[in-house]
Amino acid sequence: MIKLFKLNKTLLLNKWPKIRTPPITESYLKMGIMSQTILRLGPVFVFCLVLGLSGAVFSAGCRGGQENKSASKSDTGDQKDVYGAMPEKGVADKRAKREANFVEEVSDPTKSPIVDPSATEKAPAEYGFGTKTEAQIEKERLRANKIAVLAPLVGDVEVFGKDTVDGVELASDEIEARGGIHGQKYDLLVFDTKGSMEGARVGVQNFIRENVAGIIGAPTGEVSFSASKAINDNQLILISAGSRRRLGDTGPYYFRNTLNDNYAIKRLTEYLFVEKKMKKFALFTSLVNDYSIKLSAAFKAEIEINKGQLTHELYLMSAEMTHVGQEEASIPAQLQKLKGNIPDAIIYTGDGAEGAQVIAEMRKMGIKIPMVGAEDLMVPEFTGLGAATAGTVVYGGFNEDSDNPRIKAFVANFKKKYNRMPSRVAALSYDAYYMMAQAIEKAKSLRPSHIRNALAEIKDFEGVTGKTTMDKNREAIKEPFLFEMKSKGNQYRFVAIKEPL
Repeated sequence: MIKLFKLNKTLLLNKWPKIRTPPITESYLKMGIMSQTILRLGPVFVFCLVLGLSGAVFSAGCRGGQENKSASKSDTGDQKDVYGAMPEKGVADKRAKREANFVEEVSDPTKSPIVDPSATEKAPAEYGFGTKTEAQIEKERLRANKIAVLAPLVGDVEVFGKDTVDGVELASDEIEARGGIHGQKYDLLVFDTKGSMEGARVGVQNFIRENVAGIIGAPTGEVSFSASKAINDNQLILISAGSRRRLGDTGPYYFRNTLNDNYAIKRLTEYLFVEKKMKKFALFTSLVNDYSIKLSAAFKAEIEINKGQLTHELYLMSAEMTHVGQEEASIPAQLQKLKGNIPDAIIYTGDGAEGAQVIAEMRKMGIKIPMVGAEDLMVPEFTGLGAATAGTVVYGGFNEDSDNPRIKAFVANFKKKYNRMPSRVAALSYDAYYMMAQAIEKAKSLRPSHIRNALAEIKDFEGVTGKTTMDKNREAIKEPFLFEMKSKGNQYRFVAIKEPL
């Protein structure tokens, strides 16, 4: 058994600065208190007094700006640790030893000062991204041997954060056990955003201070969008491991290795027409879910391209919306519309819990057609219905039951290390770290433009989520896994009917 290296990785403590009231504000407050007394004095005296106070206030404001600037550099060590609470015990224990080696540097900004912005190559607005010469790239600051993870480890979306961190950690351990990247070990810095927008921004500022080579980001909103300006301005490369929102427009340093839904829907629809011989479909959209609307549009387009028939367009609205009738917020009422013209399948694009309600109601009505959808249906609420879900066909980005040797090894190692099965997010995070490592190995130097260019040029990267190629918008081109709900042993489960490997 390979002994995994852990000592070189570190958990970055989350820091949040104190807020001080500027002296200029205090001066204006004092002026307010004096206002009634001043108004009782003569005009000439008031005029002279106003001139004197204005000069004092301006002077105080200037001094206050200088004091705050210096305070931001000197007060970091004793600032209140708002975001600094350790992750819950299971995660904290694995990283406590690394944190001990790093906490002193994070607490003392003199040992890891924030770089002067003028020393950092600002992003595209100033330099024209994509047109840099080698001479311009050579002016960029070399990055350190550090790769970071930005993820929530507590809160409502902590499951995505923990899967991201664990997938990255496993990849890091494997690479180090084989000698590292270019024979060098890379620190693994983990910052807990606590699921907050401000937490993500503070995390990025810490990564700027640490001069990291790249960031693996959890597929949560605060990670994907909160700190986009700071990331681009400071040429921080971020790979989102699992975000289902298009990130290419967020900035030139954002990458995403997630399966493209439009392409996956194209492949799934082709399978339905060619292999399943389906032609007639009902489309059921959840209008309380903006992502459902996007998927429905893609399915509708592919049905038209394949010259299929859309027999019904059903919609589910929230009963809490204004001017919504009972029928529009009722799953049974919507499904009643299928009677008399039953299609070959119903495409449902909402979440798994709603999908379970839809298929359960269909079976009550005696409607036996299969459901079609995205990997959102691959949740316990849906799969727990057993035989009622038989025949459901979906696309997904990862198959934990694959017979592919690469995937089997990943699943076995993940289960051994974390005592649970890896999720799609864990698999994407694992691949993202390997992609980052490959880009660093192929880059001409550790300057951000060299790393970024190498990452953008990745083609047919063989990961556990399939082969990945980056397109011109830094989005992944990859084939989907296709699944069908079938009886396997004594239970029903999603079984892969097509793998992109």
